[in-house]
Amino acid sequence: MASDNSTEDQSLFVDSGHHLNIRKFGWLRRQLPAGWSIMKLLLLTTCAVYFILFIQWGNHHFPQHVNTGYSVQAMADRGTCCLSSDHLQDICGRTNCTLPCPKPKPSVFDDHPRESIVDHNQNAFFIETSGSGSLTIRQTCAVESLALHNQNLTVNVLFVDVPINTSVLVLQQLKEKYSNIQLVSIDLDDYLAGTVLEHWYHCTEWNKGSFYVNNLSNGLRLLTLQKYGGYYFDLDIISVRPVTFYRNFVAVQDATSLNNDVIHADLKNPFIEMAIQDFVLNFKAEIWGHNGPSLITRVLRKWCNVTDIESMDYVPCRGFNVLPTTSFHPVHYGQMKTLFVLPSANETGARLSWLTETVIGVHVWNKLSKNQPIYKNSTQDYIRLARAHCPNVFSAAPDVF
Repeated sequence: MASDNSTEDQSLFVDSGHHLNIRKFGWLRRQLPAGWSIMKLLLLTTCAVYFILFIQWGNHHFPQHVNTGYSVQAMADRGTCCLSSDHLQDICGRTNCTLPCPKPKPSVFDDHPRESIVDHNQNAFFIETSGSGSLTIRQTCAVESLALHNQNLTVNVLFVDVPINTSVLVLQQLKEKYSNIQLVSIDLDDYLAGTVLEHWYHCTEWNKGSFYVNNLSNGLRLLTLQKYGGYYFDLDIISVRPVTFYRNFVAVQDATSLNNDVIHADLKNPFIEMAIQDFVLNFKAEIWGHNGPSLITRVLRKWCNVTDIESMDYVPCRGFNVLPTTSFHPVHYGQMKTLFVLPSANETGARLSWLTETVIGVHVWNKLSKNQPIYKNSTQDYIRLARAHCPNVFSAAPDVF
């Protein structure tokens, strides 16, 4: 027994050539039943202190951003990561970053040959920014109507930062029925990486206002057209005839304003470049429409060098078109309830008087009309549109939606 104590009392702890004699702790074991446990605790504490000092010494003497490649830093936050291994600032200009930014993961569009996916005459985009991972019956109707009337378009529905809920029956039916519909989930950090919106997204308080979802959508539609070219549509527009005859356009909303609910732009169109720069430079979070319809109106006034909408045509607007009100806004938002009223019995066979040959799509103003009930077996104007232009969705819709 004495031999065992003698061996333990003369043990040495060795670290980096330094010897810590713990013989003096032997009395703990002889004096208290818990002495040996306390001694082990002290040993572990001493080891931890030495380890921390070693790490701090290493951090001080070795460079933190060795060129080891970005793949090992895949979990770095793009809002706070270093722009490069030799540029120790994040996207916002802060110098307390620790990891280099990873290369953005390619989107589904980057997996396709550029000559097919970047053909701006063959791509259309809807963007779902609410984070639901699915679409409502009314939104799905808008998607089907565009795919139905434009079989030559690839209709891309982008879901932002959320997995797509593929269990939703109506989405399954659309994918089975229409080969030109593509549902895509995008990672916003990667989608914005290296673009003019990246600093705006990570370094401003754009998401503090009341309209942050709408403002994100306003920015993303411009960015998407800048990146890929093509058509953008809001998810509350029912298409009633082909749109591909028209290129490089926006549509008049009323006598004093344009809208950004439908846009076509060729890839790298300078008007879109000008619009997205205005979005960043003149962004106002708390003014409804300022970063959307009002932006399109003010930028096009500069682009065309005119002050009134009536003067905006193909020549002064340098090849950019301004389609008439009837093209996508045949029903003004002030009269949107007419789309949802139940006609009297003697009006059941009446034709939609405003649905002329100049109408390409009908904006149903979801922000204002989302609480208006739709009855599947009624003769509401909306039901007439849905029955004719999104037949599969109409068939699957509940009695009231």
